Formats: sequence, C-alpha cells, structure tokens
Amino acid sequence: MNPTLVQFFRCPACRAEVELWDVREERDGEVVEGTIACQTCGVTYLVQARVPILLPPGRRAVDDFATLLALESQHVGFAEGIRRLADGEIEYPIHDPYGRPVTPSEASEARYRETEAFWDTFSRNRLVQQQMNAIDQHWDAVEEMWLRAEVNLADSILDVRTAWGGTFHRLLERGPQDALVVALDTAFLNLKIAHGRCEREELTHGSFVVGDIAVPPFAPALFESVVSWFGLGSQPRFHAALDGVERVLAPGHAFAAAWTPSMYDDMEGLAGVDVLQRLAARLDIPLDLDDALRVAEQAGFEEVEVTPVGPIYVLSGRAPLGGPSPHEQDA
Repeated sequence: MNPTLVQFFRCPACRAEVELWDVREERDGEVVEGTIACQTCGVTYLVQARVPILLPPGRRAVDDFATLLALESQHVGFAEGIRRLADGEIEYPIHDPYGRPVTPSEASEARYRETEAFWDTFSRNRLVQQQMNAIDQHWDAVEEMWLRAEVNLADSILDVRTAWGGTFHRLLERGPQDALVVALDTAFLNLKIAHGRCEREELTHGSFVVGDIAVPPFAPALFESVVSWFGLGSQPRFHAALDGVERVLAPGHAFAAAWTPSMYDDMEGLAGVDVLQRLAARLDIPLDLDDALRVAEQAGFEEVEVTPVGPIYVLSGRAPLGGPSPHEQDA
C-alpha cells in the first residue's frame, strides 16, 4: 500500500479520518504489513500483504455470500443452506466480534498468490479461462459500462467488487494513466489475485483496498467515476451498496454497473422459487431491472437508465449537483 493513500480513507466504524499508525514491514516505499488507526473511535485496521483491510469491526475479509453457501452446503446441502439463509437462520454478513478479518492461513495464502507457482496453476484453471473468455465475448458491454461512467474523463475511479480483476487490469491499461484508480472488494484473497495479475502485467498505478461499498472506507465525494462488473446488482445489500456509491461519488459524476439479473436461472433446480424470493427479499438482491432502477432513484441518482448490451444490462446514473448530499452532511 502506498502510504499516501491513507489521506483518502475514512473509518468504516465512525467515518472519521484515519492515520498510518504502525509500519511493521516496508518494501520499495510500500507498506507491506502495518496498522491503520482511527483516533476518534479507537478502531484499528490491518495492512496485510500490501493491502489495507478496512472492513467494519468483526467482519471477515471474504465474500460473505459465497462463503456461507459453501459452508452450509458442506453441512446440510446446498438447497437447505439456501433455505436457512433465506429464512434468517444464518447471520449475514458473517460477523465475529472476537475474530480476525484475515486468518494466519489466509495471510500465508496471500503471499503464495504472489508467486509464479500460483500463477502457473491459476492461469490453467478452466473456470478462470471461461470467465476471461466471457469478458472477451462481451467486451462491448464492458466498454458501454466505462462509457456510461465516463472513466476517460475522470481523475479518480473506483472499481466496486473487483473480485479476480477480470476487467480491472484492462481499466488500468486503457483508462487515464495519471488517475487514482482503486479496486474495492470484501474478499482479501480474491483481491490478491487481481493485485498479482496487475503486477505481472506491470500495471502498477492501481490501488487495492479490502472494504465494503455498503460501508465505504473513503472520503465523501472522492471519486469522479464508479464502475462495477457483475458486482453491484448480482450481490446482496443492493440498497446499501448504491447508498455507498452515492456517498463516495462526486456531485455531477456518473456510475455504471453491468450485470444480468438471473438469480432464478442460476439456481434453477437447486432451490424453489418461493425460497429464492425470500432469499432476495432478506439479502436485498434485485430480481429485475425495474427493481434496480427504482433503488437507484431512491438513492438519489439522476439520469438513471438501463442499457441492454446483448444479454448484459448496464445500469447507470449521475450524482446530483447543487450542494452537499445528505451523506456528506452526515460525515
């Protein structure tokens, strides 16, 4: 982590400014291991394997939805796990007030993901190849998303729920070279894959932050463009996520999110329609485009629209002009 990034961070617990409190390991001007502290509320956050972990206290640095489904599938089967999650029998998101956001084994895995041995295996993975091929096949949707978010005009860009970085490294290739470009995801190990991919391609001007857009760890109105490729819309807590985007997006600037609202199709035969409806309601996952449009308008965005690009839809909107937003006033 570049130490200068700390000026852009805010405490997820109380939204106050934070500071770099302790540097335990440094390399080539970057913080490898250290601590970020909030002097207002006293919460501390780790810098692990060069990535700041700015999640609310008690949160695990994982993809909560995928992790819970995987754990429940092992114990009770996928269909029953979906039902338990839908009916509120499982806490969401994962919360452990006494746990660590990253376990020692995950920290060790993060360092392994920086090695050639990992990349030799990862690049041959069939699922990875399928996902990269899908991005190539739908590249017109990626470009439409960037066009709607006006990334080429922005001095600061946030990529939400970056995951493995399938489009993030291309954003660094094709976007403004002197812009602040940040990848945000709750899943530490997924973000380390994106980090490693960019380093292998010598795209070193991107920054990586573990955090939740629903509780954004950034200063209000910091970014002039926000994009998300199959992150917003396809993941839980849609209302809170769009509220978070509105908080960090500068007035008059645009966001765009590409996804396909296909939860019913993706889980067909694995759970009943009634269970999926309860799951969507509990976890706040939009089931159709009208729902997504309505939520974006409720969040305060203007010029909200959906643009179809083949089977993919691009939801876009613009933060309003005319004084500070309600989120800025609360900060």
